[in-house]
Amino acid sequence: CLLTFEKGRDTDSFMAAFRIDPREAIRVNQLDTFFNNQDEQVKISVPLIRRLSPDSLSVMEFKNEVDIRIAEKMLKFPLLGEKIEGKWNLRLTRELDINLNRRLFHTEFKPGRLPLFTGKLFNQFNRTDENPIYWIDEKEGRKALLGRTEDKGQLMDYQGYRWVHRRIARNTDSRTLICYITPKNVFTEVNSTTLKVIETGISNQEMLFLCAITNSFTLDWMIRQKVSTTLNMFYIYQLPIPRITTGDKYFNDIVQRTAKLICTTPEFDELAQEVGLESHKNGVTEETERAKLRAELDGIIAHLYGLTEEEFTYILTTFPIVTDTVKQAAIAAYRTFAPLSGDAEIVALIAQGESAELDFKASAWWDIPRNKKEKFNKRISDTVAAFLNVEKGGTLLLGVDDDGSVVGIEYDYNKKFDTRKNRDIYENNLMTAVLNACGQDCGTCIQITFGEVEGKDVCRITVSPSPRPVYIKDGQEEYFYIRAGNSNRALSVREATEYIQNLRQKNAK
Repeated sequence: CLLTFEKGRDTDSFMAAFRIDPREAIRVNQLDTFFNNQDEQVKISVPLIRRLSPDSLSVMEFKNEVDIRIAEKMLKFPLLGEKIEGKWNLRLTRELDINLNRRLFHTEFKPGRLPLFTGKLFNQFNRTDENPIYWIDEKEGRKALLGRTEDKGQLMDYQGYRWVHRRIARNTDSRTLICYITPKNVFTEVNSTTLKVIETGISNQEMLFLCAITNSFTLDWMIRQKVSTTLNMFYIYQLPIPRITTGDKYFNDIVQRTAKLICTTPEFDELAQEVGLESHKNGVTEETERAKLRAELDGIIAHLYGLTEEEFTYILTTFPIVTDTVKQAAIAAYRTFAPLSGDAEIVALIAQGESAELDFKASAWWDIPRNKKEKFNKRISDTVAAFLNVEKGGTLLLGVDDDGSVVGIEYDYNKKFDTRKNRDIYENNLMTAVLNACGQDCGTCIQITFGEVEGKDVCRITVSPSPRPVYIKDGQEEYFYIRAGNSNRALSVREATEYIQNLRQKNAK
């Protein structure tokens, strides 16, 4: 490391370069060239160092301005070592140490002994083929962890699920930050640093979220700039991580995917049930699908940190041992989860997903999967009728598939209007088809507008509640449609009469 400084001045930034051999530079008489060559150096601000490493003021090995820009973006989130009121917090611990607790470490299993969960037993999101080397008598282990505290049979951390990370790792390996969720009833040791669950109050879902974030390329990139061989606690504490929880954007998407990767054996059944997977049987073991889930997690997390595609691609280039297939999958996933551009109101509706008050339909006159024209899509008039028949009305988006992907109404343009992109003609034909099904007097309750999303036209049908019951004729029968969850439910005339009477009685009260 070469440093230059001047007496009597304050330093708010400095020039730096890493992995430079000064002896070689001196030997070939290039020291002056190095100092004068700005391309080989980066300018690092002292405030950035203080934010990245407030305790030790350690300097990350930035290689260029892109590194600094990414670090600045990630620092909008608090460091893990910072305690924040009202948010989940982290406190790490090295549970047992063979050098201090050697008498507790047994090499064979006996009744009453629990496995020691070491770093060799897990990889990112999965167990390795290694078997436990040591076993700990549960009573002895509890006594060692409780110290002078009386054992009253209280619930302890080892009895629940816990986030762990490998302490021994190198920044030249395929991956450096390796994390997992342990099964219940295992002890951990110094090389599988875990966290204090009961003391911090962190939930299982928040630990799953933490596992995904810390296994991501984005966080791995940052820690690789800091360490060489050992991930001590303060490195983990210096990681900027969003403290989001249930209800926050991306949280559920991340937790669900992580649970599918972790919960693949019966010992994780309780965790699977807690997050809605029911059991480990709904976990994912097929390698292609697991790779897809991991790519999606990396793509989502890159968006969570606000990285551009260029920045995320750069991060992936810093993992030379990782295969191009994995990197390309991560970039493709990033693009899939990229925020939509275009009409802000329609984009916001698409982000909400289908619900009792919002429905998506890909097309009105074109069968997209079979690529052929069809009569007017009856499900559109059924949905409009359902919105007319419920108290709050609803919104129907045309040109959006059920999964929220934007296909646009260009298919309808091509079929119905001879490739002319004419919104006025489309609106007129659409309104005519809907009113023919629902009744002409419903026109005052229906508004049709258009917006552009991802460069494609999307049609929005906004429906207000109708002052009268609306029936749709299907063959010789008439049906009364209402919304049930995010789908339509058809009631017979008898069922509809009862439903309307109950609704009127409720409103009268």
